This record gives sequence, structure tokens and C-alpha cells, in this order.
Amino acid sequence: MPSWHGRADHRPPPRQFRPSVALLSTALVLGLLFCAVAIALDRGHEPSSTGLVPVAAEVGPGAPAAPSPALPPSAAAAQTARPPGGSLIPTAAPVAPTSTAPTNQVTIRTTDGTTLTAITGVPSGGGAHPLVVIPAAWGFQDTSMQTQVDLLVQRGYAAVAYTTRGFYGSGGTVDVAGPLDVSDVSDVITWASKHVAVVGNRIGVAGLSYGGGIALLAAAADTRIRAVASLSGWVDFGMSLYDANTRHKAALDLMTSLQEKSGRSSAEFRGIVDDYRAFRNMPRVLSWARTRGATAYLDRFNARRPAVFMSTSYSDGYFPPASQLAFFDRLTGPKTIRLSPGDHATNEIGGLFGIPNETWTAAWAWFDRFLIPTSAAARGPAPAPVRLLTDGGAVETYQTVAGITGDHTTLRLGPAVLGTGQLSASAPTGDWSTTFSADADTTANAGTILVTKFLEGITHRPDGLDLGTVDRKHGAVWQAAPTFASQQVRGAPELRLTVTPNSDAGTLVGYLYDTDAQGRSTLIAKAVDSYQEATPNVALPVRLTFDPVAHDLAFGHRLSLVVDTRDALFYDMNRADGTATISSPAGSPSELVVPLA
Repeated sequence: MPSWHGRADHRPPPRQFRPSVALLSTALVLGLLFCAVAIALDRGHEPSSTGLVPVAAEVGPGAPAAPSPALPPSAAAAQTARPPGGSLIPTAAPVAPTSTAPTNQVTIRTTDGTTLTAITGVPSGGGAHPLVVIPAAWGFQDTSMQTQVDLLVQRGYAAVAYTTRGFYGSGGTVDVAGPLDVSDVSDVITWASKHVAVVGNRIGVAGLSYGGGIALLAAAADTRIRAVASLSGWVDFGMSLYDANTRHKAALDLMTSLQEKSGRSSAEFRGIVDDYRAFRNMPRVLSWARTRGATAYLDRFNARRPAVFMSTSYSDGYFPPASQLAFFDRLTGPKTIRLSPGDHATNEIGGLFGIPNETWTAAWAWFDRFLIPTSAAARGPAPAPVRLLTDGGAVETYQTVAGITGDHTTLRLGPAVLGTGQLSASAPTGDWSTTFSADADTTANAGTILVTKFLEGITHRPDGLDLGTVDRKHGAVWQAAPTFASQQVRGAPELRLTVTPNSDAGTLVGYLYDTDAQGRSTLIAKAVDSYQEATPNVALPVRLTFDPVAHDLAFGHRLSLVVDTRDALFYDMNRADGTATISSPAGSPSELVVPLA
């Protein structure tokens, strides 16, 4: 039965790739989006007269040793108080003082001598405050978090947002969430505890994207951290780079491009990227990556039980959500996760520009619950730990991730005459097959990373596809009958194929569409899988797991499936003269398993 969890099946890398070609219109939108981000990042620092010291400050000798994934700070240097029970954010008003002090620019010197630029805020009126530390996102600087720092101060927190090492004014080189980045969080906590009156056992760390991944790693390493929020972060960087035997091209290209414009890479990171793109030393690349994800330290989370807040998007092109859902399911402490339509960080990015943002607000209410005992959130009941937003905008809550899927239906792929067939529970198996070439793409695609889903979120008008434009020489199409009642698709659909390739390696990409009565098809989810070391002309079972889905298939609509061999999001493994033949023998039928509520 399909679930909300994907699978990690890592094989040696492919050898070829096809460069992506973006349409002019989407390129323009992407440019405008990043121009807006750049404006926010370049906001000047306004010095002010807070109680914080606006000069570089050494981390004193009493600081904990720089933590690493292998060695957390000593208990003697950390607070170990256990947070109260509870699991989700009730809607609650913030704890706000009557007045606040403006933020202040500071620099912080870490234990290895690197200086980090930071902005700080503290409520006016004196007294000790809970502390929140925010590492900035990849390619962003501390000032991008100005709005959230201000909101935290209004809620009664002291807050420090800093530019991670290697970016903009912070020293060193980009550590890619390595041991130095983890140690930096602890150094910032220690610095803040010396320069602000902090309640020592009420410390939270939060971040967006890169900052969210670092926040989780820090919570595994530093026992002073009592609550953590990872918004569009990751938990398994290995799966983010190489999931379903396929490397993610568009995500890495955008990531490295942003880093080249805003930061300084290390020789180690350049070597990792070169190996990844050249399809060599992949075991070393994946080993390097997996130590940079919270999944590797799950036992530490379950031993000390910090309160974990997570958010992710169903179609996240950077950090596919399957590994996050699996990690979340295995956490035993207080936890909550929010699932929403969209791409990477598209649901949270508005919160960096002063736009009211539900996800950031929910994260801070979660912190209130565990860090401010007098808050309404701390006194209120604990709702269900899983909250999802459907494609149609409905909110649903569940006790577990597994509880989202209640049933499933299996649709077999029927004979594809000239590349077109039916999806049906009773489709015949046996002596049929359809063959298509791997030397070109079709009109079916998952869109441009960040842009497509971002625009859908704004316009509420997803791009449509005419299935008649899919070239059956390079792909195949199957369609189910129209529904006679609305169907709630909840979970990760799974496509099981019997494929006979003519070469040793290849890639298959699946696209699941909602097709209305007028024949307009809108993408629900994508899936990819690659194979190599196959025996040419011998049948091979291939399994493609789609993105998680929370989609209502309306009355009269139908599910449509497209299978081809290329998408600009991925490096593919196709040979120049490669073909794929899909069949459905009785002993190994090709079928689509659809999870239902």
C-alpha cells in the first residue's frame, strides 16, 4: 500500500544528462522573484541603543565545546530541562510587551575564530527573556530575518538572527550544514547568554530552508535547545541529492548559482559538487551528505525530546518531503508537522517581506507553548500533531502521518495502442506492450523549480496540459474513466512498471494528472526512477513513488498518467539510442496504486 514515505534506494550514478531549457516567461518570473529577495537581503543595518553590545565578542572560556554530529556539548555546559508535554500549536495570541527596543547589528566571534554578522532584538523593560536563534537561509543574510526578529521581540523573546559562515559579511567558507555550522549555533547561544538576560532553559532555534536544516542538527548536538522549528528544511541531505536513484539537477544548479553570488565555497564543497556532476565517487558524496541531516541523529532527539516543529511542501524540489515524513513519524517527543501544496519555501517566503504568514506564526506559537509557560499556547490544549492543507485549501488534522491514508485503489495499465491506453481495475494483462524512445522529452513536465508552484500559489490557476500534445514516440499516456463521486487522494501514489530496456541504463518519469470534462489536465504529482546495470532486452521491475498528494478529484474528472524519460529537474541516465518497452505480464502487472482518505 502506498504511504506518505518515499524510499531511499541509492545506486551508482548516471553518466549523461540533458540540460534544461526554461521558457522566457518563467525565467522572467524567476528573475523578478530573486530581485525581490535581493532587495530584502541588502537592507542596511540600523545601529541602535539596545542592551546588546554592537561589537565583536569572543565566546568565553565557559562556552561549550564546539559541537559536531559526533560530539554534542557536554552536559555540564548546558541546561537539560525537559519541556512540558504537548504536541501541536493551538491558535494563541503572542505574549507581547508594551514596548520593544529596535534591533542592533553585532558581530560574534566563534570558537574557531570566525566572525558572524548578526542582528539582535530584545524587549524593552529589563528582565530575563527566552531566547530564539535564527541561522539565515542559504544565500540570505541576517537582515532577511528582520521581520521575524521584530515579531519575536513583540512576543517577549530575545532574538538573534545571523548570517551563516561563508555568506556575505560572515567569515570563513560555506560549511553546508557541517560540524562548524552546528558549532556556530552553540556559539551564538553562548554569546547571547552573556550579552542578554536569557532564561537559560528556554532556548529555541529556528530557520527557513538551509537555516531549518542547521536548526535541527543543532538541536541534536546542543542540549540547551528546548524547541526547534525547521521550515522547509531537510533531514536527509543524501536523499535530497540522490533520491530514487536519480540526481536532482535543477535544485543543485540553483543552489550553487546562489552560493557563487553570495558566498565563498570551500575546496571540499567544490570537490563534492564536481564529483556529483561528473558521476564519480558517489559513495563519498552520499556519506558526506548524510552526516548533514537530522535523520542520522534520530536517537539523540528521542533521548532528550526537544519540541520539534516542521513544515514542508508536497512538491518541494530541493528537499522532497518523504524523508521528512519518515523522520517525523519516528520522533517520540513533542512534535508537529504542517504539509501544504507548493514548492520549496513558497509557503514561508512571504514572512521574510513583512507579509503576515501563517506558518511562521504557527512556529512561534509552538515556541510559546514550550518556552513561555504563562502564554496562552502553553495553557491551551494540544491539537493533533499532523496538519495538512489540501490542494483545494481545506485544512485537515491527523494524529499520525500513516493515518492520513485510509484505503487504496489499484488501477492496471491497459494495452496502449499507439501509445494510449486505459487505467482500470480490470485492464487486461498479458501479451501487449508499448515502446517509446528516450532521445527526447515530451510536453509533460513538472515545471520550473520554485517558479511554477509559486505562481500556482498566487494565481490559484495551475498550468494545464493537452494530453494530445504528448508525443507518443517519446512517451505514453493512460487515462481512467471519469469519477462518479468525488475522490479524496491522500498519500503517495505508486507506479509499478514492467519495463524492458534496450540498454543497460535509463530513467523513467511519471506524471499524474487531474483531467476535467473539457480535457484540460493539471499536474497532481511527479515521480522518477533510474536504473543501470540492467540486462538489455530483459524485463525489469521499476517502481516510481510520487510526491505526497492531498488532492480531491471532482465528480466527472479522471486520473491521467504520462510516462516518459526526461525532465529538466533531473539528470537522466538515458543512452542516446535508448528505448523503453512497457508491458503488463500476468505475473508482474504494470499498475498505479492510488491512496485514498
